[in-house]
Amino acid sequence: MTDSQNETLYAEEISSFQGRIYLLKAGREIPLRLSHSTDKFTWGVTPEDDWLQAGGSADSPLFNFVFHSQTEDRLHFNIYGTGRNAAKKLGISRNGYLGLYQRTDITDYWKVEPLAWTAEGLVCRWRDHQGHQVKAILDNPHIKQGNFYLLNVAEGDVHEFLIKRID
Repeated sequence: MTDSQNETLYAEEISSFQGRIYLLKAGREIPLRLSHSTDKFTWGVTPEDDWLQAGGSADSPLFNFVFHSQTEDRLHFNIYGTGRNAAKKLGISRNGYLGLYQRTDITDYWKVEPLAWTAEGLVCRWRDHQGHQVKAILDNPHIKQGNFYLLNVAEGDVHEFLIKRID
């Protein structure tokens, strides 16, 4: 962690906050997005709404981070949707994919492993409640839409993430 004063102030204020998550790749902040049933991806399946992905040109969706607990090197949060997704909570499918589900279906929290506190936000590794890192699986390039990444805890490439707190 780079700034102990900032780290302390941030940790003291952690209870709940709203923020946006970005996948970090080659010095770029790639916004996350929620899938739509109208998406057409190369893997041949039309996704349902609200699978968490990375890519596109829109800003990352806003999430509610509700502090759960912490260990020496991890912060634990329940992560909820906002707006039309306010009744949903971030969870994992049977195949390891991240998505928003009805709150009653999800009981597990998420682990955030702080790596650096920056002016932009918290650079971290993002893990499920069992410690599996959130990974990205590149979907083949889309001619008009660019690259998209599917987020999964079972397979894919490990990346760091940036959480920007919105005050």
